[in-house]
Amino acid sequence: MYYGLIALLTRALRLDARQLQNHLFRLAFVGFIYLSMLSATFQSAFIGAPGLNFFSSIAWLNLLFITCAGIGYFSTAITEEKEEETLGLLQMAGLNHIGILLGKSTSRLIQVMLLLVVQFPFMLLAVTLGGVTTDQILAAYVSVLAFTVLLANLALVSSVLFQRGGIASGFTTIILVIHALLPGFAKWGQIELENGGWRKSIWWKNLIITSLEWIEESCVFYQMQSVMQTGFNQAILSKQVISNVVCGVFCFGLAWLLFGPMVNNAASGGASRGALQKSTSQVRFLSPGRCWSNPFIWKDFQFIGGGYSLFVGKLLAYILLLVAIVGSSMYSGNWLGIRHDDSGRIYFGCMVFAVVLEASLFASRIFQEEIRLQTMSSLLMLPRSIPYMGYSKAIGCLMGLAPALLCLAMSACLVPENRLANSMKILIEPGFWSGMMVFLIFLHLIALLSLFVKWGALPLAFFLMGPVSTCCPVWQLVFLAFGTSSSFQGEWGKLTATIIVWVLTALVCFVFQMMIAARLQALGTK
Repeated sequence: MYYGLIALLTRALRLDARQLQNHLFRLAFVGFIYLSMLSATFQSAFIGAPGLNFFSSIAWLNLLFITCAGIGYFSTAITEEKEEETLGLLQMAGLNHIGILLGKSTSRLIQVMLLLVVQFPFMLLAVTLGGVTTDQILAAYVSVLAFTVLLANLALVSSVLFQRGGIASGFTTIILVIHALLPGFAKWGQIELENGGWRKSIWWKNLIITSLEWIEESCVFYQMQSVMQTGFNQAILSKQVISNVVCGVFCFGLAWLLFGPMVNNAASGGASRGALQKSTSQVRFLSPGRCWSNPFIWKDFQFIGGGYSLFVGKLLAYILLLVAIVGSSMYSGNWLGIRHDDSGRIYFGCMVFAVVLEASLFASRIFQEEIRLQTMSSLLMLPRSIPYMGYSKAIGCLMGLAPALLCLAMSACLVPENRLANSMKILIEPGFWSGMMVFLIFLHLIALLSLFVKWGALPLAFFLMGPVSTCCPVWQLVFLAFGTSSSFQGEWGKLTATIIVWVLTALVCFVFQMMIAARLQALGTK
């Protein structure tokens, strides 16, 4: 029964130990922390508690990195084997279910945890900068490690349940959003119950109130806010650590129980149609129909963007989000504290986040199917150039992004008139276009990395792009120079600086596109 229990896990760990690029990546991780510490040392003459500021930025970046890894890395542990139809071969090799789970998921969990452990000794140097204690650093890393255990095993359940990696990633994202919002509802419910006269003197009321307290304190985002406070003196093994580890072990057991039924009942036959509707279905108007004159646009809109059915579904979901925000703002006692005047601004922020998330996912998948199915060489034999195919695929993904863009434009109209008039002036602000420049470069970086790594292009791009923009703000320094220089004062000066940003953006994106084209050519000739 236990033959081959840790065989796949041992092989994965040995392979990770023998690959030079993994050690170089960890070394680069430590090097980034060292450079950030040097930056914090230089800033110590201008700001107070530089150690706390340095530690907080690194801790939050680690948390965001782990969250992105859960969406794009952990959730594809089993789905990639389902899509390549190799699970049967693993079972024929004598590996049982728990052995496959340990080798495919736990190995990734250990690799990510090593990235956190390797930076811990260097983070202790933040104590010498002042403003932070050793207990705070230890508590933060224990909290992030516990959250990593929960997220990895939660994504493992999604990977076992679903056939495609995209659906598993989407389901994991939904669970993460619920995990972030549920403590707020628990706190609101606890306050309402206590205002209604509930006390812990009665055992069943005590059980309900205590459960709400555990739910509130089990979220890592709330725990990190508590750890970052000056004078932190709580226990390292907090309720968040205990609950996350217990839930992570439970999710692993659940994935073990569901592995057999889900794998044995999985449909075979290659790639799935995803969210597309068949032409024989009752909602025939949502079916993909006949191929367009440009098959690349049609293919990516239908299979990456989700087609007409997902187009309508996302549009309805974003409209329902607006209704929920406006409805909550009309209730004066809502736990989020949303006022009616702020509902448009909050919805605008939500749609900006949705556009960034969808665009990042599309960029990570734009060439992924061709690489996974090994059809790039066949595409290069067509009488079409690589730029034609690449730009056509980008247009197809942009069409899939249309619902979020439409709702983003609608949310801008919901801003009060005084804010709307001021927001129109942002179109000539260099700072706005600097953010757009970073975002476009980020999308190109995701697409380029997806051609080199099999999975995890999104968290890897976030690691490469996020810290640079946060801890080494090159773009902000450039546009600070624009703002302080007398040559860039006034409306015409801002317009000149904006044009310079456009030119820089075009040049950098062109270089990335040339690199992507060269990599596609190299992959197609293999």
